[in-house]
Amino acid sequence: MGETDDRPAYLTANNAKYSLGIHRGPLISKNADEGAGLAQVESAGGMSLETRKLKAKEKFQRHWKRFWCLHLFVTIIFLAIFLPVFFLVAIPAISQMVVNKSDLVLVSAAVLNPRPDMISLTLESAINLKLALPVRIDPINVDLFVRDAGASNAWANTTIDGKVIKGNTTLAVKDVETPISNQTTWVEYVHNVVNKKDTALSIKGTTMSYLGVLKSKVTMDKDVVSPVLDQFKGFTVSDMGLVAKGDDGTNLQGNATLPNHSLLTLDLGTIVLDVKSGNLTIGNATLKDVTIYPGNNTFPLTGVLDISKVIHNLGAVLASQASALKTGNLALDTITTSITWNGTLVPYYTKVMSGLTLTANLGVADLLKNSIHNLLSGNSSITDALHSVGGLSGLVGNLTDSQGASDTASAALAESSKLNDLKSKLKSNVAVRDMFKDHSVQKRDGIVDALAGMYMKL
Repeated sequence: MGETDDRPAYLTANNAKYSLGIHRGPLISKNADEGAGLAQVESAGGMSLETRKLKAKEKFQRHWKRFWCLHLFVTIIFLAIFLPVFFLVAIPAISQMVVNKSDLVLVSAAVLNPRPDMISLTLESAINLKLALPVRIDPINVDLFVRDAGASNAWANTTIDGKVIKGNTTLAVKDVETPISNQTTWVEYVHNVVNKKDTALSIKGTTMSYLGVLKSKVTMDKDVVSPVLDQFKGFTVSDMGLVAKGDDGTNLQGNATLPNHSLLTLDLGTIVLDVKSGNLTIGNATLKDVTIYPGNNTFPLTGVLDISKVIHNLGAVLASQASALKTGNLALDTITTSITWNGTLVPYYTKVMSGLTLTANLGVADLLKNSIHNLLSGNSSITDALHSVGGLSGLVGNLTDSQGASDTASAALAESSKLNDLKSKLKSNVAVRDMFKDHSVQKRDGIVDALAGMYMKL
């Protein structure tokens, strides 16, 4: 008798050689359409076959048991590629995106102790990364520059200390001696600060950030926009008047107000300005020890008015003031000629401010009142002489309160007496005589009479 093969029939088939286990049937041919979802199951006796569709879970289990080695291998390859990409590319990219979308706002700033090649710099800004988790950054070395010129032409470089950033956090540089590395872009930035309504402080720097144990390099490249000086809009001169000539030649005094619409505190120093009526320079003015803070800043003003030049060019002066005189004012232009700090010229401030004209509108009535009051108050001999008629304050007060011609003869006589008294005091005043020393007595007396008459009508 021939040898009997006790194996199940499906194991004797040619495809049985592809079986991976003794309890697995032959692999289904690629071309087999029917039975693709069927499984062969041995009966309990091992002699009969039964076919049925596998459930999804059973399919997955069978697939996993058969190909787990392959899946493990693919997973290892995937992680070997993905994890380096995630930590070296994705995390830094996400960190950079967070920095790029964050808000950086200037809170305050100060440029103090200006020298030709150095300043003392303070910057305080607030940043919000909009993350719930705290982020620690290393100290960051930043370039300060004008965007159009680029970071390669930074006007200065400074370092912001390391910080843990959570929510709205302050980043600051305080009282740091900062060399000016590029005069051209620094002058451009100062020009923008002085002349524009708002401008951007551009900063750029790279540092390491830490989100827990995750570390990544980030670059901060921001334009911090803030309001600036806007050409000192609202500049005014008040209490202006002539005074007796001093040892330094000054014969003019008043108060100048420089509005600061920005968040900046600036040391400027001593500002010397030309005073012009139209195109004619008629004197100069000086503001000493100027430091401007946010808001209005008022400083004493002293100056020299070249009265002889005004008289010699009276026609040109009146022509240039025709429009302003219609409103009872004088419009005098002031142009900076120099700015010094501790006796040293500050070239960048001088260059920028010399291109800015500040116009002071002076009330003619106030100018005349202040001048007469200053001139009479400055002479002790006149003060003593006037005690017999009620004192200097009584004279000036009575003149100021005068309401014009009286309806009665006695009032008219009193008014005329006051006018003559004022003329006499002015003509005999040493300071007034000195102002008109280059002119004839007749011209001096004519001008004094006209001014006294105007004063009486105020």
